[in-house]
Amino acid sequence: MFAKWLQYLKRHRRSLPDAGASLASDPSPIGAVVCVQEIHNPSIAAELFRRKFAQDIPDFPKHFVAMIGEQCAGYVHYTAWQGDYLCGGLCIDDRVYRSLDATQRAWIRERGGIAEIMMRAAHAQLSEAPAIWGYIGDKQAEAVDRRVGFVPVIEPYLFAIWQHDLSDEQKRARAEQALKLGPF
Repeated sequence: MFAKWLQYLKRHRRSLPDAGASLASDPSPIGAVVCVQEIHNPSIAAELFRRKFAQDIPDFPKHFVAMIGEQCAGYVHYTAWQGDYLCGGLCIDDRVYRSLDATQRAWIRERGGIAEIMMRAAHAQLSEAPAIWGYIGDKQAEAVDRRVGFVPVIEPYLFAIWQHDLSDEQKRARAEQALKLGPF
């Protein structure tokens, strides 16, 4: 089964050198197990997404997954929008997390959890965008999102990570446009 996963990655992934470097440099055994990748065919996360959101996974890019061994432990997608990215569809498979031993769970928890590990790796690959937007309505998700850099922009749900220096006027204009999108 693991050989099939490796074949799948070779066909569908784009490497995340920043994420891989940080995980590969970790001396613990789990560092070689957690793998965050951008994938072009999100079918490996389709069942997780359907279970969490009761709908099919979107067919637009960018798709990122967190794999633990052969299992998809997390998924998130980003939509390019006016030079920025809209972050959405974040879901974690708590069954995969619970299947790990105590040492592995502690390693993940010390790094903020699967969602935080995955988003930090994805955001490192999206650094060309002036902003990454989040429409956040869940308090647990909000706590993770704040740890990775999201700040409230327009209460109660619109958040952004400002990745480039923008004037207050530029931020306000972008926020007004993002607010018009509603949940994404």
